[in-house]
Amino acid sequence: METEEGPVSDRMRRLWESYGMLHLPYRMMMVTKMLDRVTSAAIQREASLSLAQWRVIANLARLGHSTVNALAEHAHVDRAEVSRSVGALEALGLIQRDAHPASRVKKQLSLTPAGVAMAKQIGRDRRRFYEYLLANFDADEQRVFDRLLLRLAQRIEAYEPPGEAGEPNVPRAVGPATRANSRRARVDRPAG
Repeated sequence: METEEGPVSDRMRRLWESYGMLHLPYRMMMVTKMLDRVTSAAIQREASLSLAQWRVIANLARLGHSTVNALAEHAHVDRAEVSRSVGALEALGLIQRDAHPASRVKKQLSLTPAGVAMAKQIGRDRRRFYEYLLANFDADEQRVFDRLLLRLAQRIEAYEPPGEAGEPNVPRAVGPATRANSRRARVDRPAG
């Protein structure tokens, strides 16, 4: 097995060939786990931070300020994970909690000057890594890949698991393409 990148390692070939094309989402999860592991190791090595802590810093750098709940929702992660990261980052002097302008209960989070410097440093390293990953994809391939990822994200967002009685899945947002694909999935599904 070979790609434009060259020969595929035996380990990767075995992983990739374990399942058929129906399992593209599984392959995406594999690639995501690989990306998380490499990113986590790099963030730990570069800044002695966890990946969860880096995500808090990166999102605060982009948003300017936020709350724990808003960060968790924005990053699609558990609120407790964000809360633990915030506590550790505050202890390191990388973020600060201030009074929230609209709530006496909530705290507004923002980066300290040291946090801003950390975000810039790690951000540059991350951009170089992303450029490396995409270097052999031309601009058209990158646009197509991005568009396909967005379409898949829309399908995931619209997914409703079967009910308790096992009724068929009915997507939340049903458009013409969704309706046709749902019909085709029911017809093409093997019995049993």
